[in-house]
Amino acid sequence: MIKINFYKKYAAVLFLVVAVLIFNHYAVGDFLQDIFYGAITKPSILLDESLARISKISSGFLKAQRITDENSKLKEENNMLLGELAQAEGLKRENQFLRDQLGVTRKSDAELLIVKLFNIQRGAVSSTVLINKGQKDGILKSMPVIAAGNVLVGIVNEVFDTSSLVLLLNDPRVKIDGRVQDSRILVKTDGRLGDELGLDLVAVGDEVNEGDVVVTSGLDGLPESLLVARVSRVETPSGALFKIVAARPFFDPSLGSNLFVILVRTLF
Repeated sequence: MIKINFYKKYAAVLFLVVAVLIFNHYAVGDFLQDIFYGAITKPSILLDESLARISKISSGFLKAQRITDENSKLKEENNMLLGELAQAEGLKRENQFLRDQLGVTRKSDAELLIVKLFNIQRGAVSSTVLINKGQKDGILKSMPVIAAGNVLVGIVNEVFDTSSLVLLLNDPRVKIDGRVQDSRILVKTDGRLGDELGLDLVAVGDEVNEGDVVVTSGLDGLPESLLVARVSRVETPSGALFKIVAARPFFDPSLGSNLFVILVRTLF
Protein backbone atom coordinates (compact mmCIF):
# COMPACT_ATOMS: atom_id res chain seq x y z
CA MET A 1 0.00 0.00 0.00
CA ILE A 2 2.86 2.30 0.87
CA LYS A 3 4.64 1.46 -2.42
CA ILE A 4 1.50 2.21 -4.42
CA ASN A 5 1.22 5.65 -2.84
CA PHE A 6 4.90 6.32 -3.45
CA TYR A 7 4.58 5.50 -7.16
CA LYS A 8 1.50 7.70 -7.44
CA LYS A 9 3.34 10.61 -5.87
CA TYR A 10 6.36 9.96 -8.08
CA ALA A 11 4.18 9.83 -11.22
CA ALA A 12 2.45 13.08 -10.23
CA VAL A 13 5.75 14.87 -9.68
CA LEU A 14 7.10 13.51 -12.93
CA PHE A 15 3.99 14.68 -14.77
CA LEU A 16 4.29 18.12 -13.21
CA VAL A 17 7.97 18.39 -14.18
CA VAL A 18 7.22 17.34 -17.76
CA ALA A 19 4.35 19.81 -17.93
CA VAL A 20 6.57 22.61 -16.65
CA LEU A 21 9.28 21.73 -19.14
CA ILE A 22 6.81 21.68 -22.03
CA PHE A 23 5.30 25.01 -20.93
CA ASN A 24 8.68 26.61 -20.55
CA HIS A 25 9.77 25.31 -23.95
CA TYR A 26 6.86 26.82 -25.81
CA ALA A 27 6.40 29.94 -23.71
CA VAL A 28 10.07 30.89 -23.58
CA GLY A 29 10.53 29.97 -27.25
CA ASP A 30 7.67 32.22 -28.30
CA PHE A 31 8.98 35.00 -26.07
CA LEU A 32 12.46 34.75 -27.47
CA GLN A 33 11.06 34.48 -30.96
CA ASP A 34 8.98 37.63 -30.40
CA ILE A 35 12.04 39.45 -29.10
CA PHE A 36 14.16 38.34 -32.04
CA TYR A 37 11.42 39.11 -34.55
CA GLY A 38 10.87 42.53 -33.04
CA ALA A 39 14.58 43.25 -33.01
CA ILE A 40 14.78 42.39 -36.70
CA THR A 41 11.50 43.69 -38.10
CA LYS A 42 11.12 47.02 -36.27
CA PRO A 43 14.44 48.47 -37.55
CA SER A 44 13.55 47.14 -40.96
CA ILE A 45 10.20 48.95 -40.83
CA LEU A 46 11.88 52.14 -39.66
CA LEU A 47 14.49 51.79 -42.40
CA ASP A 48 11.78 51.25 -45.02
CA GLU A 49 9.91 54.32 -43.79
CA SER A 50 13.10 56.42 -43.84
CA LEU A 51 13.97 55.22 -47.33
CA ALA A 52 10.45 56.02 -48.46
CA ARG A 53 10.73 59.56 -47.07
CA ILE A 54 14.17 60.01 -48.65
CA SER A 55 12.85 58.70 -51.94
CA LYS A 56 9.93 61.12 -51.76
CA ILE A 57 12.24 64.06 -50.98
CA SER A 58 14.64 63.04 -53.76
CA SER A 59 11.77 62.70 -56.18
CA GLY A 60 10.54 66.17 -55.26
CA PHE A 61 14.02 67.65 -55.64
CA LEU A 62 14.52 66.00 -59.02
CA LYS A 63 11.11 67.21 -60.15
CA ALA A 64 11.91 70.76 -59.04
CA GLN A 65 15.28 70.58 -60.78
CA ARG A 66 13.61 69.32 -63.93
CA ILE A 67 11.09 72.19 -63.82
CA THR A 68 13.94 74.67 -63.29
CA ASP A 69 15.84 73.23 -66.24
CA GLU A 70 12.73 73.35 -68.42
CA ASN A 71 12.08 76.97 -67.42
CA SER A 72 15.67 77.88 -68.24
CA LYS A 73 15.37 76.17 -71.61
CA LEU A 74 12.09 77.96 -72.32
CA LYS A 75 13.64 81.33 -71.41
CA GLU A 76 16.60 80.60 -73.67
CA GLU A 77 14.31 79.62 -76.55
CA ASN A 78 12.19 82.72 -75.91
CA ASN A 79 15.27 84.95 -76.02
CA MET A 80 16.37 83.28 -79.24
CA LEU A 81 12.95 83.93 -80.79
CA LEU A 82 13.06 87.55 -79.65
CA GLY A 83 16.51 87.89 -81.18
CA GLU A 84 15.29 86.40 -84.46
CA LEU A 85 12.30 88.75 -84.49
CA ALA A 86 14.56 91.74 -83.81
CA GLN A 87 16.89 90.61 -86.59
CA ALA A 88 13.95 90.16 -88.97
CA GLU A 89 12.66 93.62 -88.07
CA GLY A 90 16.13 95.06 -88.67
CA LEU A 91 16.33 93.35 -92.06
CA LYS A 92 12.87 94.66 -92.88
CA ARG A 93 13.92 98.23 -92.09
CA GLU A 94 17.18 97.78 -94.01
CA ASN A 95 15.32 96.43 -97.04
CA GLN A 96 12.96 99.39 -96.93
CA PHE A 97 15.97 101.68 -96.67
CA LEU A 98 17.52 99.99 -99.70
CA ARG A 99 14.28 100.35 -101.63
CA ASP A 100 14.29 104.07 -100.83
CA GLN A 101 17.68 104.29 -102.56
CA LEU A 102 16.74 102.57 -105.81
CA GLY A 103 16.38 105.96 -107.48
CA VAL A 104 20.09 106.59 -106.96
CA THR A 105 21.16 103.35 -108.59
CA ARG A 106 18.86 103.96 -111.55
CA LYS A 107 20.20 107.49 -112.04
CA SER A 108 23.90 106.95 -111.60
CA ASP A 109 24.48 103.20 -112.00
CA ALA A 110 26.92 103.64 -109.10
CA GLU A 111 27.51 100.96 -106.49
CA LEU A 112 26.20 101.77 -103.01
CA LEU A 113 27.78 100.69 -99.72
CA ILE A 114 25.53 100.77 -96.68
CA VAL A 115 27.14 102.30 -93.58
CA LYS A 116 26.18 103.57 -90.14
CA LEU A 117 27.12 106.95 -88.77
CA PHE A 118 28.39 107.60 -85.25
CA ASN A 119 30.23 110.26 -83.29
CA ILE A 120 28.78 113.43 -84.80
CA GLN A 121 31.10 116.38 -84.15
CA ARG A 122 29.81 119.91 -84.70
CA GLY A 123 32.25 122.46 -83.34
CA ALA A 124 33.43 126.00 -83.87
CA VAL A 125 35.59 125.14 -86.88
CA SER A 126 34.23 121.89 -88.33
CA SER A 127 31.16 119.70 -88.76
CA THR A 128 31.85 115.98 -89.22
CA VAL A 129 30.62 112.44 -88.59
CA LEU A 130 32.32 109.07 -88.51
CA ILE A 131 30.99 106.07 -90.42
CA ASN A 132 31.70 102.41 -89.66
CA LYS A 133 33.32 101.43 -92.98
CA GLY A 134 36.74 102.29 -94.36
CA GLN A 135 39.55 101.35 -96.68
CA LYS A 136 38.97 97.60 -96.24
CA ASP A 137 35.45 98.13 -97.60
CA GLY A 138 36.58 100.02 -100.70
CA ILE A 139 35.93 103.57 -99.46
CA LEU A 140 38.20 106.30 -100.83
CA LYS A 141 38.63 109.97 -100.05
CA SER A 142 36.15 112.35 -101.78
CA MET A 143 33.39 109.75 -102.17
CA PRO A 144 29.91 111.20 -101.51
CA VAL A 145 27.68 110.00 -98.68
CA ILE A 146 23.89 110.06 -99.00
CA ALA A 147 20.81 109.24 -96.92
CA ALA A 148 17.47 107.72 -97.89
CA GLY A 149 15.65 109.71 -100.54
CA ASN A 150 18.79 110.79 -102.44
CA VAL A 151 19.73 113.33 -99.75
CA LEU A 152 23.36 114.39 -99.85
CA VAL A 153 25.00 114.09 -96.41
CA GLY A 154 28.60 115.03 -97.06
CA ILE A 155 31.96 114.04 -98.54
CA VAL A 156 34.48 111.48 -97.25
CA ASN A 157 37.56 113.40 -96.12
CA GLU A 158 39.72 110.82 -94.29
CA VAL A 159 39.75 107.04 -94.65
CA PHE A 160 40.96 104.59 -92.01
CA ASP A 161 41.03 100.78 -92.08
CA THR A 162 37.53 100.24 -90.68
CA SER A 163 36.04 103.74 -90.47
CA SER A 164 35.96 107.04 -92.31
CA LEU A 165 35.57 110.73 -91.49
CA VAL A 166 32.84 112.55 -93.41
CA LEU A 167 32.59 116.32 -93.80
CA LEU A 168 28.97 117.46 -93.50
CA LEU A 169 27.61 120.03 -95.93
CA ASN A 170 27.81 122.84 -93.38
CA ASP A 171 31.54 122.28 -92.83
CA PRO A 172 33.51 125.27 -94.24
CA ARG A 173 35.72 122.91 -96.27
CA VAL A 174 32.78 121.63 -98.35
CA LYS A 175 31.90 123.43 -101.58
CA ILE A 176 29.21 121.77 -103.71
CA ASP A 177 28.32 122.70 -107.29
CA GLY A 178 24.57 122.97 -107.15
CA ARG A 179 21.59 123.99 -109.24
CA VAL A 180 18.25 125.46 -108.32
CA GLN A 181 15.77 122.71 -109.16
CA ASP A 182 13.65 123.23 -112.28
CA SER A 183 15.94 126.00 -113.48
CA ARG A 184 19.36 126.61 -115.03
CA ILE A 185 20.61 128.72 -112.15
CA LEU A 186 23.90 127.37 -110.84
CA VAL A 187 25.16 127.99 -107.32
CA LYS A 188 28.11 127.07 -105.13
CA THR A 189 27.40 126.01 -101.55
CA ASP A 190 29.45 127.48 -98.73
CA GLY A 191 29.56 125.65 -95.38
CA ARG A 192 28.93 128.09 -92.53
CA LEU A 193 28.52 125.67 -89.63
CA GLY A 194 25.26 126.14 -87.70
CA ASP A 195 22.03 125.21 -89.50
CA GLU A 196 22.52 127.03 -92.79
CA LEU A 197 24.61 126.93 -95.94
CA GLY A 198 25.53 129.93 -98.00
CA LEU A 199 24.65 129.87 -101.71
CA ASP A 200 27.23 131.85 -103.65
CA LEU A 201 27.19 133.16 -107.23
CA VAL A 202 23.48 133.98 -107.23
CA ALA A 203 23.25 137.07 -109.43
CA VAL A 204 20.83 139.85 -108.67
CA GLY A 205 18.89 138.95 -111.80
CA ASP A 206 18.57 135.26 -110.91
CA GLU A 207 15.09 134.20 -109.85
CA VAL A 208 15.75 132.49 -106.52
CA ASN A 209 13.11 132.48 -103.78
CA GLU A 210 12.60 131.10 -100.30
CA GLY A 211 11.48 127.47 -100.48
CA ASP A 212 13.38 126.69 -103.67
CA VAL A 213 15.21 123.35 -103.70
CA VAL A 214 18.93 123.10 -104.47
CA VAL A 215 20.24 119.86 -106.00
CA THR A 216 23.67 118.73 -107.19
CA SER A 217 24.58 119.86 -110.71
CA GLY A 218 27.06 117.07 -111.42
CA LEU A 219 29.77 119.51 -112.50
CA ASP A 220 32.07 118.46 -109.63
CA GLY A 221 31.74 114.74 -110.24
CA LEU A 222 28.89 114.14 -107.78
CA PRO A 223 25.86 112.27 -109.12
CA GLU A 224 23.37 114.76 -110.53
CA SER A 225 20.10 115.76 -108.81
CA LEU A 226 20.94 114.72 -105.24
CA LEU A 227 18.99 116.84 -102.74
CA VAL A 228 21.22 119.39 -101.04
CA ALA A 229 19.23 122.12 -99.29
CA ARG A 230 16.12 124.30 -99.31
CA VAL A 231 16.44 128.05 -99.64
CA SER A 232 15.60 129.68 -96.31
CA ARG A 233 16.56 133.33 -96.84
CA VAL A 234 17.12 135.69 -99.81
CA GLU A 235 18.44 139.26 -99.54
CA THR A 236 19.25 141.73 -102.31
CA PRO A 237 21.62 144.42 -101.09
CA SER A 238 21.38 147.79 -102.84
CA GLY A 239 23.93 148.16 -105.60
CA ALA A 240 25.30 144.61 -105.18
CA LEU A 241 25.97 142.22 -108.06
CA PHE A 242 25.01 139.11 -106.14
CA LYS A 243 22.21 138.20 -103.77
CA ILE A 244 22.77 136.94 -100.23
CA VAL A 245 21.15 133.51 -100.14
CA ALA A 246 21.05 130.97 -97.31
CA ALA A 247 19.67 127.44 -97.33
CA ARG A 248 19.03 124.64 -94.83
CA PRO A 249 20.46 121.18 -95.63
CA PHE A 250 17.92 118.39 -96.07
CA PHE A 251 19.98 115.91 -94.05
CA ASP A 252 18.91 115.48 -90.43
CA PRO A 253 20.98 113.06 -88.27
CA SER A 254 17.98 112.46 -86.00
CA LEU A 255 16.18 110.56 -88.78
CA GLY A 256 18.44 107.53 -88.41
CA SER A 257 21.98 106.23 -88.55
CA ASN A 258 21.79 104.33 -91.86
CA LEU A 259 23.61 105.98 -94.76
CA PHE A 260 25.15 105.04 -98.11
CA VAL A 261 28.54 105.73 -99.61
CA ILE A 262 28.42 106.10 -103.39
CA LEU A 263 31.51 104.29 -104.61
CA VAL A 264 32.55 106.89 -107.15
CA ARG A 265 35.40 109.41 -107.11
CA THR A 266 34.61 113.13 -107.33
CA LEU A 267 36.67 116.28 -107.91
CA PHE A 268 37.05 117.08 -104.21
